[in-house]
Amino acid sequence: MNKEITHAIQCADLFPVPLLIDNFGESARDLNRALISDIDREMEAKPVPASRSFISAWQSQSGLEQKYESFSKLQRQIQLSAQTYLQHIKYSDASAASCAGLWANYVSGKGGHSGYHIHGSGRVIATGVYYPASLIENGKTRQENLDDFDPTAIFVRTGVGGELIVYDPGYAIKRQIIKPQGSQYYDGLKQISPRESLLIVFPQYLPHSVDPLLEDGIERYSISYTVERL
Repeated sequence: MNKEITHAIQCADLFPVPLLIDNFGESARDLNRALISDIDREMEAKPVPASRSFISAWQSQSGLEQKYESFSKLQRQIQLSAQTYLQHIKYSDASAASCAGLWANYVSGKGGHSGYHIHGSGRVIATGVYYPASLIENGKTRQENLDDFDPTAIFVRTGVGGELIVYDPGYAIKRQIIKPQGSQYYDGLKQISPRESLLIVFPQYLPHSVDPLLEDGIERYSISYTVERL
């Protein structure tokens, strides 16, 4: 009865949520200009937005990779990144999935935002967003070397809104708990700031939204997509 009790403790993360961050950097400058030009062209041709999740904003129909060479080129690059994502999550056959259905989003002016939503169901494995531009303020973008990339910096708020907010699927429950200081395991959400040449890939089931722009004169361009089983 006096024998000392031994322990064989192990800790495991049971429900990890994968998030891929990719930076195309300066190599995508020309592609980004072409994407912005084609988004503007699409908005002019079809000024009535598709019925999706954005408020006080414009969204295109999906499938722009079939209409514009710039979107077709972007699709091929996303496909390469998505293969790495699928390998990371140990998807059974990464070659049996494809990036498709690209659509464009444009938000301008104070209050423009997107509500809480997910992208697709059924055959959709993953989704995400690409930014062909950082936030444009009064017609100007921040001048920076896109190859000088710190992935931790994207989790810092912009100060003018427009961040992508990704939510833990258990967000509603975690909101009821007083978060232990310094513990990432009780985070309910993360914000991601738009940055030119930034690609994000995450699971289809991850809820997300876009915070309202806080000022007039701000423009936000983004491109969404899905990765689906073939």
